Amino acid sequence: MQMGPQFNRVRDELASLGRDIEKAASAGMATGGKIASGKVARDYLSGQPLKRRSGGLARELGSWMAAPLEVVVGIPDGSTVDKYKWLLGDEQMTIRPKHGRYLSIPIGENLTGTGVARFSSPRQVEDGFFIKSKGGQLLFGRKNGKRGKFRPLFVLVTSVFVQGSGALYDGVMASLDDIADAIETEIGKIKDVN
Repeated sequence: MQMGPQFNRVRDELASLGRDIEKAASAGMATGGKIASGKVARDYLSGQPLKRRSGGLARELGSWMAAPLEVVVGIPDGSTVDKYKWLLGDEQMTIRPKHGRYLSIPIGENLTGTGVARFSSPRQVEDGFFIKSKGGQLLFGRKNGKRGKFRPLFVLVTSVFVQGSGALYDGVMASLDDIADAIETEIGKIKDVN
């Protein structure tokens, strides 16, 4: 969101009142940024296509002023979720194993109700073994007892294609009216004072 081309001219013509208007507009932008980051976290970081598991993206999401009249909504560099904050945008990525031939993707009983893995690697499962499914898919799992049914815990793949959710853009765009209202409210306070 940008201030219109007339904003700078009006601010300069009004001298000290113009500076007050700029400060008020910046304050409104700061408030609007908080509204937008809250909307993204609340309405766009749960459900499909981005399932909330640990809540890390929502916790780290925020807003800050980069300059007067310039608010940034996002996740700051150096956060605990740096390596997957790209999921908030529309970036696409193919993930391949760094070591070895396969990625171990947790499935089935290895996942909690929120989708967090109980075991992060097949190496953590003492009584597990590998099998190939009828379709040729490599699986890792275990049996409970000698006659127990095989319970898959991991599927092993050579790569995974992941599409970003676009949640950040969608949430901020849905907040534009609220941001404009916050700016108008702050500027209205100046009119009331003068």
